[in-house]
Amino acid sequence: MKTKHINTLIAAAFCLAAFSTASCTEKDKATNAPISPANNTTTTTVKEEPATNAQMMAARDVASMKWIDIKDCTYDTRTSFFAGFKQLETRVDGQINELTAKRAAMKSDANTKDWDFAMKEMLDARSYLKSVGEELSKASAETWNQQKDTVGQAWVRTQNAYDKVKSSTTI
Repeated sequence: MKTKHINTLIAAAFCLAAFSTASCTEKDKATNAPISPANNTTTTTVKEEPATNAQMMAARDVASMKWIDIKDCTYDTRTSFFAGFKQLETRVDGQINELTAKRAAMKSDANTKDWDFAMKEMLDARSYLKSVGEELSKASAETWNQQKDTVGQAWVRTQNAYDKVKSSTTI
């Protein structure tokens, strides 16, 4: 008797799911359907605008990006700043990948204690850079410069940590 009720409930649940999915699909089709040209009385021309600073910075080579390239960005030019900052984060990630590959290539009998300690600092510095970057994205015009300076200090920390890891490897 219990099995019959459970089977009925399961069947009802499947039917309900099927009907709700079907109605959503029909609703989506109606919402996303293109407007026919007969009903559309306005025409829109797309004007191609020149590349913004953010787009030009995004096209630059990540390896050549430096903090000095974005450190003077103002609150009003924060889109350019964050485009450059993303490249700096990508650069740090590349450095971490490079160091991780070097660590994997080390001989098993090599003393890696200093390297491991320095690499932990590199990973901590990367995490801190990411977190202060996220905080900066929430900054107001009044707090922009102070928080941007904190990001600059975090950037210097990552690069110092990178140099320390590189100097502690013996490959």
